Amino acid sequence: MNIVPGQIQVQFVQTVHGVQRQTDPIIKCIIDRKLEKLKKLIRGGKDLNGLYPCAEWKDDVTPLIAAVAFTNDNICTFLLKEGADPNIQSTNSWVPLHYAAMSKAPVSLVSRLIAAKADPEGAPIQMLTPLQLAANNDREDIVKELMMSGAFAERNLKAYPATDQKIASMIQKFSSESENFVKLKIFYDFSCAVGLKSVEDVFNEYGKHMLVVNPVNHLTLYDMSFNAIGQNADQYRQASIKWLRESQKIDLYIEEATNRLSKIPKHLQDMVVNCLTAVFNIMKEISLGLSLVVIPTLLKYLTHESKSTPQGLNRNISVVRLLYVITQKAPNHKHGWTLPFVEELCKRIISFTDQAYLANPQTSSLAVLTFGLLADLYTFDCVPAIITSRGITSVPEKILVTAEMEMDEDLKEKLRKLDVSLRSPVPPTDTTEQLQGMNLSKKKKKKKKKKKKKTIQEELSVEKSTPDMTEKPDLDASSIPVEESGVHGEHSSVKPFPSTTDELKPRKWHKVSERWRPQLEELSNIDAGKVYRLGNLNLVVHPDFQIAKGSDGTEVFLGLKDDGTEVAVKRMLKSNYQDLKREEGFLRLPQLDSPCIVRYVDFAEDEHFGYLVLQLCEYTLDEYIKDHLPEDKTPVLKKIVHEVLCSLSVLHSRNTKILHRDIKPQNVLIDVTGRARLADFGISRQLNMGQTTLHTISAGTKCWKARETLDEDSGIGYKRSTDIQVAGMLMYYIISGGHHPFGKGIHCEVNIFQGKYTLEHVEDEVAKDLIEWMINEDPEKRPTVEDTLAHPYFWPEERRVEYLRKIGNEKEAENCRKADPGLLHALDQCAEARSFTKWKSKIPPELMNKLDGKKKPYPDNTLGLLRFIRNLHEHYIEDVDSVDILTMFPDLFGCVYKFAKKKESNSRSSLKKWFHREDVR
Repeated sequence: MNIVPGQIQVQFVQTVHGVQRQTDPIIKCIIDRKLEKLKKLIRGGKDLNGLYPCAEWKDDVTPLIAAVAFTNDNICTFLLKEGADPNIQSTNSWVPLHYAAMSKAPVSLVSRLIAAKADPEGAPIQMLTPLQLAANNDREDIVKELMMSGAFAERNLKAYPATDQKIASMIQKFSSESENFVKLKIFYDFSCAVGLKSVEDVFNEYGKHMLVVNPVNHLTLYDMSFNAIGQNADQYRQASIKWLRESQKIDLYIEEATNRLSKIPKHLQDMVVNCLTAVFNIMKEISLGLSLVVIPTLLKYLTHESKSTPQGLNRNISVVRLLYVITQKAPNHKHGWTLPFVEELCKRIISFTDQAYLANPQTSSLAVLTFGLLADLYTFDCVPAIITSRGITSVPEKILVTAEMEMDEDLKEKLRKLDVSLRSPVPPTDTTEQLQGMNLSKKKKKKKKKKKKKTIQEELSVEKSTPDMTEKPDLDASSIPVEESGVHGEHSSVKPFPSTTDELKPRKWHKVSERWRPQLEELSNIDAGKVYRLGNLNLVVHPDFQIAKGSDGTEVFLGLKDDGTEVAVKRMLKSNYQDLKREEGFLRLPQLDSPCIVRYVDFAEDEHFGYLVLQLCEYTLDEYIKDHLPEDKTPVLKKIVHEVLCSLSVLHSRNTKILHRDIKPQNVLIDVTGRARLADFGISRQLNMGQTTLHTISAGTKCWKARETLDEDSGIGYKRSTDIQVAGMLMYYIISGGHHPFGKGIHCEVNIFQGKYTLEHVEDEVAKDLIEWMINEDPEKRPTVEDTLAHPYFWPEERRVEYLRKIGNEKEAENCRKADPGLLHALDQCAEARSFTKWKSKIPPELMNKLDGKKKPYPDNTLGLLRFIRNLHEHYIEDVDSVDILTMFPDLFGCVYKFAKKKESNSRSSLKKWFHREDVR
């Protein structure tokens, strides 16, 4: 359980042994304190930030590291003025601050490095932080300086107990000398308590300190608690919200958090925004005064410069979502916000409607939220002009389509009405008669003018609840609650009612689907007497509008809601629709509101049937991979596999614990954007708290069952691993273009039971490795869904090259010129007839000569190639782009990965981290 933001995993970085170093001249003149000679070398072309051998420290170091290690103050000052980077790591993974902690460097040198933007935390990958190293060397002065500069004493807590004890003793001593350290000690003790005590005990002990502010980073214990990560993260979030409610300090927290936000380091600000979002979500109403304080602060937090970076993008989405929440829950804002206030709000968000954001799938939700905000503000006279000044004359089709697929009914309706208003604009009223500061006579004139026109604001009501904008699969306190649409009543029992004269009018239809467009067009114009209505749902029970049929009597029809939304309507006889009701129950869970799961719309029933109303998709997976794949299908198929596994990740999460039990090609649907969505939860089951196995009779579809479920007797044990084996079969089916790893026909289930399979239709070795792992006949040896998503099959090219580089840094590759004959023979067998056989002849000659010329030539074998890749990326950065390793040797990564796996090299501490899940896509 971690309470430290951005917790760095302990990485066991080993000193590189076996390298006979001879100190480079540039390092020698630093040791000899020859500043003028150093200046000549740098002016002569020596890289100021390059790594050079240093025999004294048995490391390759930068000139700045050497200046710190040998405590040369003057040279250190000169190098920093020349632009030396204080965050470059040595070959042994140390930065200048590490060497300051290991040497006799004065604390003033540490201060100078930090002033030059040295990260007080050290480096992302390190065995010890600079603070821990300083504590081990009894450098109290450096420990104090690092802590007051922002280093977390809690980093890597419990990894080194002796070091933790030293740090705790120092903090105890510092707290008797400084008020700041009294507060820092509270944060340190709090982090120590997390993981050792129950959540309840932690809050009982530290509840009175929840709003204490860290004097260095300006976070509170509440911020830390709410953003905790690890096994009990949800409990800490819930306990934090409970504490805030019971202590009646919601307004106080919001006010103080707003004041603190600008003081908090940028990389930690998201924590406070997360807290504010959760807090505003639990409030029924936000006062006008509070909105006037919070919104200007949030606008400053928006970042347009970093819109292309993941951190900048997430920041903008979080802030705009929070602004949207505030406008929904501040019902009196139309009567209290001034014209300049609204103008500033619009101008700061309007750029998120630009084409750059619309064209990027990652920013589509940001653009949708922005248009939603503009719709809420459209009544202010200045807003239409601001919108049209950007050349916006309608809500883009892509925004409307995204909203139709992803958002709730209220936001969709607002966007449609905004679209109508933009296409048929009404001349704005006199902006001098805006809401704030007007006298009574002006207000009367305003009312007269408002009688003569109808704007979008007359149609858009202020919401009392907030729609769900989050795409996170897990339920947490920061999620925005889903507002259900109006088909079902309190008991989910809707009866059809007689047709009215309104039904004679053409039905609304918002066109999204391509495949079903002809039938939907007919449905939108069909005679009212042929339409069956259920609440706000319209469908025609006729084969022309039937899009699927199940063996259990289930039928799926096209439908249109009164608001024009296209839907799929799943109908089943009430005498046999228990599975339909169960599916509705699962799909209504907030945890299942995910872009990888088919979206629930409504449920209704009449005298004979139950009707489950779902998002309309284009194809089943089976149809899509056989008839609708693009020419370059490989990345598309990998994307589909990833999305299927992501959907399973939602089901298998700790908060959800659902077993699907019927994974097959027909139960994966492809929506209009090409996204795969898992569907059909009729026979799914949910595990109880603490339960890992569900004992029921056999369920599922023939040839799509796990080995352990093929016994038809009762009491079969279903686990998450049961879904995993079938998902492995499905993965092979997808990549192979429709083949089953266990064959087809009557032999398929026999082969599943006996563990007989073939992967002949898949060439990708890494893909086959994952499939074999997933379809293992032993449930205990199968991966979790998180393991599958972390598998190298999903690694991007950059990560694969970096892995090869790390392998090239292992001792076997380092000794490639004197390698063990047995290892070479095994590798030669693996590399036989591969693209990288005789690799040196395929490298550009000038580059090969350049690297061969430095030492003895590289051997023309796999170890030589791996060492070549390592040295190219370590020492010849300028030449890296001249050779595309993965294109030149497409089978190298797969061969090396599987060989390293076989030799258990991937479990080494230097490589193990590569197999933990990240955002690798």
